[in-house]
Parts: sequence; structure tokens; C-alpha cells
Amino acid sequence: MTDTQPIQQYLQLRSEFMGYLYAITRDAELSEEVYQNAAVVVIEKADSDENIHDFRSWAKEVIRRQALHAIRTRETAQRHGRATAPELLEAISATFCEDDSTASLVHQEATAMQKCVGELPQEKKTLIAMRYEHDATFDEISRKMNSTPAAIQRALSRIRKMLHECTKRRLALSEGQQ
Repeated sequence: MTDTQPIQQYLQLRSEFMGYLYAITRDAELSEEVYQNAAVVVIEKADSDENIHDFRSWAKEVIRRQALHAIRTRETAQRHGRATAPELLEAISATFCEDDSTASLVHQEATAMQKCVGELPQEKKTLIAMRYEHDATFDEISRKMNSTPAAIQRALSRIRKMLHECTKRRLALSEGQQ
């Protein structure tokens, strides 16, 4: 096993792992943080001589443990009004670990969504990038776009709805072709 193989596998499974993390944490920012922390473990593992026989399962366990630690230390209960119960975390983990079709579905959804985003006009892509890639607030976006925060919020809502419908159509079409 080369040093880059675990890292490459980890990056290839990003959308699946991020979906798993979001299901556990219900917090996009925390999910990204946990994903990055787990990447450090993967990088450290790549430097060791120990072989990993089932990388996907091993990485999910690393992610699960990192998520549990993050939930406990970041007081998610205060931010969301309720904590993720350990029993719920175990149920989510069992579902994702047992069901290989989930990985396929997550990949199909991510692919469909990427195609839908690619079809958006540039102005809409810019709004999406500002809000979700750069974490800009509605106020910040409205200043840059010469608009009001309410108008930006409505525009993003319409874009999300369009992307949702487009993704649903693409998934339905791909199901029909199988």
C-alpha cells in the first residue's frame, strides 16, 4: 500500500462521509471540522506500515469516533436545542455501515446535484458559492450584489428549490435507465 492510497480513498469517499457526518451532527460546520480531523488520522495511518483491510469501514469508525468526541466537546445541545443521543448515533452508524447501497445513492445524488449546479446561470452559481462555499451572510451577499438581505434569502430559497427539483428529475431519469 502506497502512502497516498488511504488519502486518495478518503477523498474519493468524501460525499459519502460528509453525508454520514451530517446525519450524525446535523451541523454542516461541525461535519466539515470532523471530516478534517479524521483526515489527520488517515494521513497518520498512511505513514504507518499497518495495512487496512476494509478501508471504508475503518474510516467510518474513525469518523464516528471523531464525531462523538466533537459532539461531546462542542456542546451541540446548546446550539441545536438537543444533543444527539448515543443510541441515535449508534443507529445511524449501524445503518451506514450495513447498507452499501447508501454509498451508491449518496454518490448518485451528489453527481446529479453537481450537474444541476453546472446548468445554473453564472449569477446563481455566484450566489451559491458566496453563501455555501464562502459562508457569507445574507447581509454580506446583499452588499456585494447591491440587493437586500431578504431578496438574497428569497433568491437562494428559489435556487435551492430548483436544484432539489432538478436533482429529483435526474435521479428519476437514472432509475428509469437502469
